[in-house]
Amino acid sequence: MRWSGFTIARAACAYFFICPGLAYGLLTSRLPALKSQTGADEAQIGLILLSLGLSSVVALSCSGWLIARFGSALILRIGSLVLVLATILCSLAADPVQLGLTCILVGLGMGLVDVSMNTQGIQIERRYASPCMSLMHASYSLGGVLGSLTGAVFASLGLGPFINIAGVLGFYTCLRFWATPRLMEDSVPDSKIQSPTGKHSLPLFVFLCGLLSMIAYAVEGSVAEWGSLLLHTVKGATEQTAALVFAAFSTATVLCRIFGDRLRSYWGDFILALGGSVLALCGMSAVLFFDNPAASLVGYAFMGAGLSPIVPILFSRAGSYPGVSAGKASATVSLLSYSGLLFFPPLLGFVAHQKGLSDALRIVLAACAILASGTFLLRKKAK
Repeated sequence: MRWSGFTIARAACAYFFICPGLAYGLLTSRLPALKSQTGADEAQIGLILLSLGLSSVVALSCSGWLIARFGSALILRIGSLVLVLATILCSLAADPVQLGLTCILVGLGMGLVDVSMNTQGIQIERRYASPCMSLMHASYSLGGVLGSLTGAVFASLGLGPFINIAGVLGFYTCLRFWATPRLMEDSVPDSKIQSPTGKHSLPLFVFLCGLLSMIAYAVEGSVAEWGSLLLHTVKGATEQTAALVFAAFSTATVLCRIFGDRLRSYWGDFILALGGSVLALCGMSAVLFFDNPAASLVGYAFMGAGLSPIVPILFSRAGSYPGVSAGKASATVSLLSYSGLLFFPPLLGFVAHQKGLSDALRIVLAACAILASGTFLLRKKAK
């Protein structure tokens, strides 16, 4: 069977989208073992995770310039290699300082990979005039699920973090030699792109896409950080049931993103994004207003399904705006998105301490409503 150029380009790009999800899933799933291995306490683990997030933001801030200077393909090759090696080095850390330094490298690699892989996806859509960003982000989510599941399996077998992380990432790297030469070179250098206004500043539309993506990421972060705690402490679910929250959310996200590009072709960006955000709003309402833990799990699955097409659409629309380089658009949307992921869950923790967790999560409900209103930005078709 002979694959088309579009299929090959999508497969190669999807391979690199798996990388950050897989690395993060492995790292977080083996965090208890790494905590024990390094002798770190809870406060030190918190600082280590903060350093990972902040280093990601630093890399995101620099990635637009790096892509404009060297091209997204080269930055993706380097960033993904740094990410894989740094994650393996984390598994060898013997004390909290070593773990913190290697997590900083992980964050830098993640930031570079995030922007450059989205830039590659935007370039594929431009060249072949066909949507693919939903499948790309499905690959990212799939990487996270695989990382978490393999981490759980290796932990149940009593195997240490190094064997786990090095084994999984080593197997993953075997396909790198096929995918790397099939990355696309950026079609138009940033220096030759002129905005419709003749100015170098990005248009408001790109920033609005970034803000909507920030809200979507913030809602996703609330599920990962606070969902299981809500079910266990407020809804009375067992720890085993509460642990299923993120699994229900992420599984629904992956499955729906697989079909997201086809749905974009049928329904268009606006209808799909509006419908998805309304579904997420309904899901969050079920989580908050039904006492049954099973109903809450279904609500979180609805949230995963509803949010699944929104971020890929926003990246695609920002990158396809006339006169805007894919690298700058991707860097802007990524930076704003991760800002929401970094700061929104801690904000919920502060409000929960003052008002209670149920009241704090009403902010998430409001965020879903804002997201639904913001999708009207997509009514005008992409050019």
